[in-house]
Amino acid sequence: MLGLYIHIPFCRKKCAYCDFFSVEYNKDLSNRYISALAAHSNLYKDVKVNTVYIGGGTPSILSEKQIEKLLNSIQSNFNLDELKEFTFELNPESVTNEKLKILKDCGVGRLSMGLQSADDDLLMKIGRAHTFKTFACAYEAARKEDFDNFNIDLIYGLPGQSLPAWEKSLQAAVEFGCEHISLYPLSIEEGTQFYNAGICVDDSLQRDMYETAVKFLSSKSFKHYEISNWAKPGKDSVHNSNYWRNFEYIALGAGASGYENRFRYSNIENIGKYIDLISKKLSVKEDNDFIDEASYEAEMIMLGLRLLNEGVNINEFKTLSNKNALNKLIAQNLLINENGKIKLPKNAVFISNQIISEFMG
Repeated sequence: MLGLYIHIPFCRKKCAYCDFFSVEYNKDLSNRYISALAAHSNLYKDVKVNTVYIGGGTPSILSEKQIEKLLNSIQSNFNLDELKEFTFELNPESVTNEKLKILKDCGVGRLSMGLQSADDDLLMKIGRAHTFKTFACAYEAARKEDFDNFNIDLIYGLPGQSLPAWEKSLQAAVEFGCEHISLYPLSIEEGTQFYNAGICVDDSLQRDMYETAVKFLSSKSFKHYEISNWAKPGKDSVHNSNYWRNFEYIALGAGASGYENRFRYSNIENIGKYIDLISKKLSVKEDNDFIDEASYEAEMIMLGLRLLNEGVNINEFKTLSNKNALNKLIAQNLLINENGKIKLPKNAVFISNQIISEFMG
């Protein structure tokens, strides 16, 4: 299994919590960037990929012509004969019927759109460029275009967000009838608007919100298959699940990270330089680190534990330090052994970061 991730680093404006690499949309720059992505794709001529994920930034901010050019370059360069999933991220305010039609016609089968909150005041406070009504209209338009695999993103622990407001957002997401829901705790990252404003998160409230979501979504027939992700039967995200299975993936675009031939790499976080280097047929990789056996084992464990139902095969715990950490955590009931599969117990999922960090060596 080999995935393909493409980063579109353009947005209408930066959200207050966002630390992903992105800049304000510019038509001329984005035209040159799409051409560079097409040239970058050509370096992988006929390489077979099983999943494609176009994220950002805001991929849907691209024009109809830019989206069509990007998708055509993927189809003409990569071997998609065994494609299992093709995901495209959207922001509600930049969705049009024509864009949806192009996505459908070019083979995109899964959409992911950020609602973040059903509360318009909260949406404004966190810098989102849409209202709840805008989201609802975009969602309805996608359904009319016969998209039947749809993910909704929500954030919990936002400044001023109460538990009832969070429950309202969960209820709204479920009422849309989506197949997949991703829930992310607000994290204050250095350099973001929230960080500069001195915003802090309430860990206790976030835990209550997470536990509320676990119970609510379970009652609505969603399967909690990964720490932050819930899906209807058969609708797990294949692309993202393969990250957690430590499968490899190609990264195209400025600021994108990839994993090929046991090397983890990051592409340069500068759009102008990325375009220039691609035009000169030079490498755009900024970091390119080989994953040795010890690191590979740690990654297999740390990533695999995120898959709550799959877990990690006990045979992956090979080094003495990881075996000792495993035995300690099992004794503390922070990990369980189910027929040779090591898993997080449901009541320990919220503190998974602390548990998983035991295997960082």
